[in-house]
Amino acid sequence: MEVSELNGKIIGVINKNVSLDNYDNLKVKDIVLKKTSSALKMVGLNDDYLEDNFSGLANRNKNKVILASKLQDKVIVLKNFSKGLTKKDKEFFKALFKKISSYDRKIILIDRDSEMFLGCVDNLYVINNDEVLFHTTDMFDKELSEYIDVPKIVEFSLKSKNYGVSINQYGELDDLLKAIYRIKS
Repeated sequence: MEVSELNGKIIGVINKNVSLDNYDNLKVKDIVLKKTSSALKMVGLNDDYLEDNFSGLANRNKNKVILASKLQDKVIVLKNFSKGLTKKDKEFFKALFKKISSYDRKIILIDRDSEMFLGCVDNLYVINNDEVLFHTTDMFDKELSEYIDVPKIVEFSLKSKNYGVSINQYGELDDLLKAIYRIKS
């Protein structure tokens, strides 16, 4: 099965058997080949990075360069994109993915970190050896936790339902805490 055939605009894929692209020993200008300045600007970088070696960049900037190199593609496949990213970085990229998908692009995130998918993907697939084991459009799907480690906030929400406490599906901890406070009041 080809991942580009999966349904959705921003797609999350959990796949343990994924080979990573190797950009080591390349300069940024050798990776971002099309519309370089505008592609770098879209991801929050400037032309000063063109002469930098990819391997010397911080993880967030490596991801920005990889994304910039694929902006011209109709289907953008990003592998283990969350590696080394902070929560703030992940939120930046989630917002950027939504913006990019509005330009009629399909984004496929192949990652092990389900936190990257929360509030971002419209379809989530669990794949093993090119076979779809599970598909959902809801990160809060109870069956999903049988296949992957779901984000802690999802785990909490599912456990609260088991105890008979119905809480809306919150993607942010602050919103969840406010909801719990309202229940307690």
